[in-house]
Amino acid sequence: MKNLSLALLAACAASTFALPALSMELTETWRLEGLQMPESVIYDAANDRIIVGNMVAMGAEAGENGYLSLVSPDGEMVEEQWVTGLQDPRGMAIVGEQLFVADNMGFHIISLADGALVETVTMEGAAFPNDVTADQGGNVYISDMFNQTIWRYAGGEASIWFGPDEGMTFPNGLLAHDGQVIVGSMGADMGENFTFGVPGGLYGVDMDGTGVTPLDGATEIGAIDGVAVIGDTIIFNDNPTGAIYGWQDGETVELANVGSGGADISAYDSTVLVPHLQQGALIAFSLTE
Repeated sequence: MKNLSLALLAACAASTFALPALSMELTETWRLEGLQMPESVIYDAANDRIIVGNMVAMGAEAGENGYLSLVSPDGEMVEEQWVTGLQDPRGMAIVGEQLFVADNMGFHIISLADGALVETVTMEGAAFPNDVTADQGGNVYISDMFNQTIWRYAGGEASIWFGPDEGMTFPNGLLAHDGQVIVGSMGADMGENFTFGVPGGLYGVDMDGTGVTPLDGATEIGAIDGVAVIGDTIIFNDNPTGAIYGWQDGETVELANVGSGGADISAYDSTVLVPHLQQGALIAFSLTE
């Protein structure tokens, strides 16, 4: 997530950005304001709704004031306080009828049917559980950014799946896609306030958790927060600058810019969803050819 400054920075004025190399455009379609430090978002296809994670205040010392909101696909608030009593809800993934939500202690498993808490799984030793993704087999992956590891939840147990000495630093955004877990790295040589001496980028990790490969044309881009996919295009974003990128066939091009604070993006059909920490907004874009 990862730029902790709460100063409101102006979003880029333009709302449509061309992607000439890939013959696509990303156009803002709606914006919902009034959220409280929204860090993550996911589309719940089975129930045709959007789920937003509101951190409210950063840090476990702030208490359990984080919550999840339900939003309609056209940007209307449906239920602001759908699930309450969380600390800092971050990345989310859906497996079957359950929602997995990263939080300070590990992650929560929540029933999509009624929002009831099924279980809270503690990741012992984890420093900063962050993004979440799930593969087609129902295995769930959680990035632990500060410990520079990726965990996997399988068979009811959570354990470290990818370690800190295997060629990638400060993993944040995750996307299980095409036989890999694609990881957005924040970068290397971290300084104060989530600044990095070396920009991060995208990496592909084999499903056995042993091999990692930089994605050609998507390295040293920025502090990568969220990773999503539409068709053959990987969509990802740089939190400090607000830039949203598209990657395909070894080429990365900027699609849009929402200003500093764009957090853990998500996508479905032709829609890209961007929660904005500093603006307290959820922004929807349409990706068109």
